[in-house]
Amino acid sequence: MMNELFVLGELMESPQNGYHLRNAMQASLGKNRKVSFGVLYPLLDKLAKNGLITITVNEEGRTQKTASITDKGRQRFFELMKQDVPSGAHTEEIYLIKLDSMQHLSLDEQKELLMVYIREKQITVDEIKGYLKKLDEVKKLIIGMRLKS
Repeated sequence: MMNELFVLGELMESPQNGYHLRNAMQASLGKNRKVSFGVLYPLLDKLAKNGLITITVNEEGRTQKTASITDKGRQRFFELMKQDVPSGAHTEEIYLIKLDSMQHLSLDEQKELLMVYIREKQITVDEIKGYLKKLDEVKKLIIGMRLKS
């Protein structure tokens, strides 16, 4: 879902080649997430096979393939944008991709996406506050044990 959503979101802006898509994804997800052409090009082929994008080949100079989104691809993009973000290893990255592409949604949909993201972040903040509270309790126990000895 994550890579498909990113590629379709970028192509909603304009046609792109694989090199530009990879650089944009790298910039969006940050330096800690490496994006390889070995993942990107098979995905582009799959999206083209499924009719979500078209790939045109420019043979002038160096051969360059440019991907463009189709109407079916736009429909798929909006489906992915409306799907709930699954909890897991890529949750934050999927939110970043959705936030980066939300300008294609209505204002109400953008607001809803932001509210869901805020709720997700609030859960994380609450969990961290709970950990801090437990650390304070442990600290008090340790200090109490030291005073008794």
